[in-house]
Amino acid sequence: MFKPRRLTFEELIERLRAYEKKYGYSTIEFYRRYERGELGDEEDMMMWAGLYHLYLTSLPVRQFMQKETVPA
Repeated sequence: MFKPRRLTFEELIERLRAYEKKYGYSTIEFYRRYERGELGDEEDMMMWAGLYHLYLTSLPVRQFMQKETVPA
């Protein structure tokens, strides 16, 4: 059974790279094929898609938080 745990942004990127290495194509190419229904719904595919979604939604927040704060 899947046990949720927190990931750092770096760990998230490492996991995406591990899937890329395992399956031999980029996460972007994977997601295009996954969205078209070409890869099925195996646990690995669903996890990879979930991690990529997390990456896409967390990247803007991470970038925003790293920007220098402008003094008021």
